[in-house]
Amino acid sequence: MKKLRYALLMLALLAPAALLSQESSPADNQQASGRRGRHMPSVDQQLTRLSRKLKLTDEQKPQVKAILQDQQDQMQQLWQNSPGSRAETRQKMHDIHQAASDKLRALLTDDQKAKYDKMEAKREQHMERHRGAEGASQPPASQPQQ
Repeated sequence: MKKLRYALLMLALLAPAALLSQESSPADNQQASGRRGRHMPSVDQQLTRLSRKLKLTDEQKPQVKAILQDQQDQMQQLWQNSPGSRAETRQKMHDIHQAASDKLRALLTDDQKAKYDKMEAKREQHMERHRGAEGASQPPASQPQQ
């Protein structure tokens, strides 16, 4: 009986400590909620990548960053308030990305546009492969199951 009381007392004392040690900082929570576990790079990471690949000018960088930030804000809003189906959410995400992409293209030189278009084509191929792998595990919605 003493051992059981001792074990329960230790559990009662250690459980809150274990929970507190697992809590993350507010910055971690904000960063995680922004990405929603979707492996989305931050705006700064995207800007760095685009700057390197497209050789953005110092004048273009703040404009590109504003577009990327707006896109991220819209995506985050969509994830937080998305009552629709997965396909609807995916389509809305695609529309948000397309609008941002159009704004970005408007800022780029012809040489940068060619490089950007290649990057986007590669991204689309990746997304198609991802959707294909996802769809392989699920029957198509338009075909009735038997």
